Amino acid sequence: MIVHKDAEDFNELDRKIEEEARKRTDSVLVCPQCNSINVTYYMGLKTGVQYQCKECSYVGAFIIERDKE
Repeated sequence: MIVHKDAEDFNELDRKIEEEARKRTDSVLVCPQCNSINVTYYMGLKTGVQYQCKECSYVGAFIIERDKE
């Protein structure tokens, strides 16, 4: 099976994003528009990390990260 270099780069970046998300167990992501904590990763890879709020549908790179209370 032939695997393109770009595919390997995407897989490596996905792994790093998931690894980083696991490190954030004592913090929470907060939407900058509605202050909801119902925020997930939306995109990554070559576009850069973006987040999506499930409450107000905000999508963007700017997100608030605060300690869990």
